[in-house]
Amino acid sequence: MAQKGNGRHRADVELNLLEEFEVRSRRSVREAERARQSRAARRLARKQAKLERANRLRLAHESARQGKTSGRFIVRRRVGKSVRHRNWMRRAAMLVSAGLMGAFALPAYAYNPEVSAMVGFATTNPSLYSNSSEFQQLVVSAVNTFKLARGNYSSTDAAEVQRQEILNGVRTYSGLTAEDYLANPAYKNINASKVLEVASKYVGTPYVFGGITPAGFDCSGYVAFVFSQFGVALPHSVHGQNRLGQLVKEADALPGDLVVFDDLSHDGIYAGNGNFYHSPRPGDTVKLAPIFTPNVHFVRLFQQK
Repeated sequence: MAQKGNGRHRADVELNLLEEFEVRSRRSVREAERARQSRAARRLARKQAKLERANRLRLAHESARQGKTSGRFIVRRRVGKSVRHRNWMRRAAMLVSAGLMGAFALPAYAYNPEVSAMVGFATTNPSLYSNSSEFQQLVVSAVNTFKLARGNYSSTDAAEVQRQEILNGVRTYSGLTAEDYLANPAYKNINASKVLEVASKYVGTPYVFGGITPAGFDCSGYVAFVFSQFGVALPHSVHGQNRLGQLVKEADALPGDLVVFDDLSHDGIYAGNGNFYHSPRPGDTVKLAPIFTPNVHFVRLFQQK
């Protein structure tokens, strides 16, 4: 017969279980401590990288103010080089999305009383226009859509209509582009007064993200389009434009220089007396305005006389 366990054996088993539990607990504590230290090291590395980036921006800003321009150069006129050879996918996506938004929004525009009043409709009843050849195509489409949308009517304000008109204008723009001007510059010589003259032509042009035509500009697209008319090829980005040219001190800045925000979020064309031409933000237009922050530096793209 098997011998029954005595008290000593049970005590040994319980002691072994406690020792194993203690070993596992110590191992868990060590692993948790190593994980905590690893997380702390990663946080410290990210913090140091952030501080290093901030220091580089600060040093660049200070160098610009002190006139230290080592390693920078004057950009050369380059004729025939594409300014948007890397941005065709973004432009294509923007045009497709603009077309889709315009197509889906048509029913709301056709039956919005405010919009009908803006375009000269006296009523939103499509049957009253069914015999008019001028509106025949619109009414046929609208009647079919109205049956599906009945009970889901929502008003569209004038700002939305204007936004759609701007996007449609960008999509259908057929005028001269930056590439056209680079291939055949409008001006043989470049000087500050002529740059400001060209920049002022586009005051009032609406802001469009990714825009680089007179139908709509973003900040870097506006700068690139203006300088393309002088045969100067600039990338369609603030970062890229900031890398070209020569840093100059604020006291030495002249009209025609670029005004670049220190965090590279925005740029424009310096007009003198603390003002600059720029395309500010969505819902706004190209304008001449005061430089509204001290955190800027100046980049010279051509030899000032």
